[in-house]
Amino acid sequence: MSKSKNKGNKPQQNADEKLEKQVEETAAELEETAEEKVEEAAEEIVETTEEAANEAVDEEASEEAEADGEENNEQEDSEESEESETEEEEEENEQEKAVKIPDPPVSEEEKIANEKFRNLPLVERCKQDPLIPVCVILAILALIVAGIYFLLPNAMTPSMGITLQEFQQRYNNGEVNKSLVNSGADIGFRSPPYVNINETPSILGDKEIISAKSAYADFFNGPLKYYSIGGIEGATRKSDGMLSYIRVYVQYGDSDFNTVWLYASNTISALYPELSMYQAMDIAMKAMNEFNGDERYYVKGDFAYRLVAVKKTGDGGIEYVYIVVDVVPRSALKADQIREDLDVTLATIPTSESVAETSAATT
Repeated sequence: MSKSKNKGNKPQQNADEKLEKQVEETAAELEETAEEKVEEAAEEIVETTEEAANEAVDEEASEEAEADGEENNEQEDSEESEESETEEEEEENEQEKAVKIPDPPVSEEEKIANEKFRNLPLVERCKQDPLIPVCVILAILALIVAGIYFLLPNAMTPSMGITLQEFQQRYNNGEVNKSLVNSGADIGFRSPPYVNINETPSILGDKEIISAKSAYADFFNGPLKYYSIGGIEGATRKSDGMLSYIRVYVQYGDSDFNTVWLYASNTISALYPELSMYQAMDIAMKAMNEFNGDERYYVKGDFAYRLVAVKKTGDGGIEYVYIVVDVVPRSALKADQIREDLDVTLATIPTSESVAETSAATT
């Protein structure tokens, strides 16, 4: 019975031992697998950490590189500006060196000699240094040449102090001409053309006292605005365009007294705009009443004027008589060329003796 029992238990015991071995092997395998997985996970974590660290390092390196680049650019800009400033300073220093040449040292003996030379009279200095009189002579010559160039033309051609345009405006807007325009007449003139004085000589001919040279003046001559019975002529200085003289002339016949009077009155009004129309007509009437062939000038203010009768041959060989109102600067006349100073005589005439009322009635 015992054998039979033992025989029955032995297979069972072997089976258990096998099972235990299988369990142990399986457990060992599981442990190995777990250890491998843990190692793999640890390796992955380490790799991930290293990559992140490397990326961070790369970003820091790039930022540092950018910062370094900006700093380098700033340094380069500052270095360039410093270099340009240095170059400018060097150029300025070179210019200062070139301009400020140090004077050679002067000894005490030379200083004493120079001081003695300065204290000498001019004649003695000229004797010792011939260059001084040469410089003085050159300076005098330069002054003479400048005077000839700038002052001689004006001295040779005195000025009336007004331009042709100013006189034309005064003449055409004179009170006498305005009153005639209102009545349907106009004794004004347009801007006259400039002419060659050799081809178009003055209407005064040999009675011309004050004239000008073509080197210093330009000459003009033209008809009146609407009437062919008269015209205007004169000269303007080349230096400043001022009038040197001006002449208004009108044809004269047996019944042309009033015509000449109106032209003369309007010319006086243009010369002296402060006068009233009747005062200008009084002055013109005085000159016409005293007309006796005396070719000297009446003077008033800065101007001088006279009435001159001349003959001129016109078309067809017909000879005409013209009355010329000749106006020149007062400064151009000599004492023996002045007939009367109206600034003196008119101031002594009482107002009641004026012919203004007669002038108005005649107009």
